Amino acid sequence: MSAIEIFTNNMILGLSVLKYKWFQTLITALAAAAFTQWLNNTLTKERDRENKLKESFKLFYNKVIPEIMDLFNIETDLRRGITLDILSTDDIRDSILETVSNNISHINSEIYDAYRSVMTEIYKEKTTGFEQDVADITLYHTIIEEYIKLVEKYDNQDMKKEYRYACFLIIWKNVVINCNGIQNSYAALSNAGLPGTSPFNFEKLNKETLQKLKSLDKEKDGIERDRLFKEILSDIIIKKDDRDIESFEDFIEPFFSHNIEINNSEAITLLTSPDLFSGEQNLDNRAIYRNRVLSALYKTKYNMGYVNSFYKGFNFTKQEFEEFIEFHNELKNAIRYWEEKNILKIEYKENVVNIVMTAAGDDYYEENLYPS
Repeated sequence: MSAIEIFTNNMILGLSVLKYKWFQTLITALAAAAFTQWLNNTLTKERDRENKLKESFKLFYNKVIPEIMDLFNIETDLRRGITLDILSTDDIRDSILETVSNNISHINSEIYDAYRSVMTEIYKEKTTGFEQDVADITLYHTIIEEYIKLVEKYDNQDMKKEYRYACFLIIWKNVVINCNGIQNSYAALSNAGLPGTSPFNFEKLNKETLQKLKSLDKEKDGIERDRLFKEILSDIIIKKDDRDIESFEDFIEPFFSHNIEINNSEAITLLTSPDLFSGEQNLDNRAIYRNRVLSALYKTKYNMGYVNSFYKGFNFTKQEFEEFIEFHNELKNAIRYWEEKNILKIEYKENVVNIVMTAAGDDYYEENLYPS
């Protein structure tokens, strides 16, 4: 029998079987069972996904995002350093990291990678804290951005506030990069998040602006990056006709560089008060003080017209040096810190003591602390 004959006979047999009612019933039942099983599996997976999402919101996002917003508002509060001296953001930062660590199962790869970058910087020996600041802020805006994506995909909530803070955080990160640290970013972002006093147009801190700000990370050319950043700021900052500022260019200058004078009143006293460090101080103050000592030394070395606050400069008689170091313990700690890192050296010549910045110190200052 040929293949054609076999196929024809089987086809005729199949058609004849289909005529029987019991077979039709069987086929219908099997199809219904398969569809029911598929539907049950789909609904179960959907319920599991919804339950996991609700748990993620409850245990992670709903807890960590308000802390991130609080952290930004405290760090940029106009009163910081005056009436907010007693408030430290260290506890908030630690709480954010702890929340992430305790909810690894509720975060995606983007948040996890940002979290690992923070932890890597913590494990490194810190000097200025500049890289740590950038890693921290990157984690914060990544969390808010991923939350926005989830809500927009599975819910219909108003995300204006979240978009606003996502924009703020990326602006903050760029200012920190430009100004070499959080302590130098204060002037640009003073009261940024507070309605009524913020220089920003909140309505323009939206999805479109967020995408523009994110594009800054892809720009390798520093000049072009600054141009794009200024363009974005020009669109989202309330113009001078509505604000009491001399010019827009003057107003945005702190977004790109920091003056050697510190705007934070707490930090200003680090330069002028010999007995400020009478007890245990927070690490931010100590880092600021060390960097200002180094800045004063650099400007003294290159005769940059800097009248330094550290008494007579960095040349002493042996008696003066011993008395001064004994009197101002924090200066001694700062000098010893930089000496151990080969950033400066102490030269003893007869009855004279000179504190001298090394070539490595020049390189370090110019790469990490020199104003843009």
